[in-house]
Amino acid sequence: MIISKPCVTMKGIVIGAYSWERPIKIDLTKTAQCLKGRGYIVKKLIPGMMLIVEMEGYEVSVYPSGKIIVKLLEDAKLGEEIARAVYDCAGVLEVVS
Repeated sequence: MIISKPCVTMKGIVIGAYSWERPIKIDLTKTAQCLKGRGYIVKKLIPGMMLIVEMEGYEVSVYPSGKIIVKLLEDAKLGEEIARAVYDCAGVLEVVS
C-alpha cells in the first residue's frame, strides 16, 4: 500500500510504503543505479541512510524504510507517480501496490 500526504512541517509530499506480507527495506545503492539508468539525476547517496534524486524537476529524498519526501510538491497524485518509479527501481513496487 502506498500512502501519499502533504508534509506538515515543510512544503512537500510524504509517501510511505507499507506491506502486510513483508517489511519494506530499500537498497539505496541499487535504487540509485537504476534511477540513474532511467535518466534521473542522483544528487547524493549515503548508503544505508539516504538517497537524493532529482525527478520531474523536484528533489526527492528516499530512505531505506521506504519513506519518500518530494520537496516543494503540492500534488499528491504526482508524488505517488514519482514514488512508484522509485519503488519499481527498488524492486518493491509489486509488494506495495
